[in-house]
Amino acid sequence: MTATATNKLTALFSQLSTEKLIESFELTEGRKGTEIPKVRGWLMDEMERRDSDAFDAWMEGDAKLSPRQYFL
Repeated sequence: MTATATNKLTALFSQLSTEKLIESFELTEGRKGTEIPKVRGWLMDEMERRDSDAFDAWMEGDAKLSPRQYFL
């Protein structure tokens, strides 16, 4: 993927509401594909940018819990 495409996706994710961002992350659960880890990473980067305290708590907490528990 080109840097331009990555920047466009990052900009798109930044426009989502936090709820939609979390929903998008949840939709990747259990999906297979080489692109899924990269997409999840972009989503997680945006979650961390918005609320680093919630992100840190999520990373330090139960990995089985949805980020919804921490961000909403």
